[in-house]
Amino acid sequence: MADRHGRRKEDRPVQAKRRVGQREFFASENWIPRVDQSFILSERVAIKILDKTKLTAKAKKMLSREISVMESIHHQNAIRLFEVIETYTKYYLIMEHAAGELFKTLISEGRMHESEAKNIFSQILLAVKHLHDRNIVHRDIKAENVFLSSRGVAKLGDFGFSITVSNNEKLETFCGSPPYAAPELFLDERYVGRPVDAWSLGVLLFFMTTATMPFLGDNMAGLRKSIVAGHVEAPASMSQLLKSLIESMLNTTPEHRFNIDQVLKSDWLREASAYQLRFNNNSVYGQWCAYPTAAGAELTDTETNARRALEVLGITDVMLDEHGSRGSRSNVVATYRIVVNRLLQQRRLMGQQNHLPHQNSTAQHPQTASGRKPTKTKSRFCAIT
Repeated sequence: MADRHGRRKEDRPVQAKRRVGQREFFASENWIPRVDQSFILSERVAIKILDKTKLTAKAKKMLSREISVMESIHHQNAIRLFEVIETYTKYYLIMEHAAGELFKTLISEGRMHESEAKNIFSQILLAVKHLHDRNIVHRDIKAENVFLSSRGVAKLGDFGFSITVSNNEKLETFCGSPPYAAPELFLDERYVGRPVDAWSLGVLLFFMTTATMPFLGDNMAGLRKSIVAGHVEAPASMSQLLKSLIESMLNTTPEHRFNIDQVLKSDWLREASAYQLRFNNNSVYGQWCAYPTAAGAELTDTETNARRALEVLGITDVMLDEHGSRGSRSNVVATYRIVVNRLLQQRRLMGQQNHLPHQNSTAQHPQTASGRKPTKTKSRFCAIT
């Protein structure tokens, strides 16, 4: 499908945007013609580019798994996959773009106040709950993989290590960033995925509210010793409720560690009005947001509006029926997903305006929060092998 300048997607200029872990992310423009005065002409997207000639068999398997996972998750706090383009030499993953990165925000502005952290962390929790409810574990939760868009919206991304598991299935592949790794990974044990995610979330919460890591070491051996010991020294400024929650999430025994539902029901989060607003069914989108509903079936209001917008682009209901099963491999479905995503973002924005008229600005705009001290804390990008 060509854009308004007559260029195919493969021909459009691509500008490097950010590096996350060992994966390159890029930004490009995906043009959508104006539908009405409220619809934006262009949509910014992130493009992950992989060289097929350099991918090992293991890397290809991971890529296939990543695409499968992203096709199956439909949540407002998870980065969405729009399209997968395959050429003779490259894979292009066209994904939702979020301008900010939690890690960079914490490095430049320092720790978050607890009220602000509740707003962001509750959203990350809901995204992970969405994964776990679908028997998916992330296995690489860290500040670098949490992205911030406007108005304090947090989105979990980078599903390269994610995997679908059966209940309490034991995993053997050790992956992720060592400072966020659970003790059972360092002990060379087979592990259950959900508790590993819960541990990483505990490390993330500590980092968000202190701008330091809970476990430190001069080298890998020192870091391993610190994590296995599991001793966390909270600063005096940390509230007792938060300290208690983090200790429950960083329990070195996986069976005794808080799971996601327990974290969501914790006293620290229960006090947060922002959490109360977000913990509702509107957080989870239906299958229709990624795959057009079959002809003759009842449509949601958002899908009805999306189809009207698509008609302006020349995409008919018949075309949606023909391409629907192809998912991200279809540019028709990709355009549908982008239009639907824009409408869902608009709906969310209206909901924020209606329900949070007096919310403190620092909770809505974490990148402009005041009163923080910059930190030099760094996180290490690597996988445990």
